[in-house]
Amino acid sequence: MSEVPAEVLRQAAWQRERQKLSWAEKIRIAEAVRDSALSLRKARVHDPGAPASPESEPTK
Repeated sequence: MSEVPAEVLRQAAWQRERQKLSWAEKIRIAEAVRDSALSLRKARVHDPGAPASPESEPTK
């Protein structure tokens, strides 16, 4: 099986499992992801040698 169909199947399985979670658990996961993203952004700001994020690149 090629990579694309395998990835689609994997994502569908992940979505089915996530659908079973309670709202409280979904919110807890979202907050953890948000906190991780904020930490990564702060680390990038303090490391001037880090590559630019896609959001900061100019559009063509």
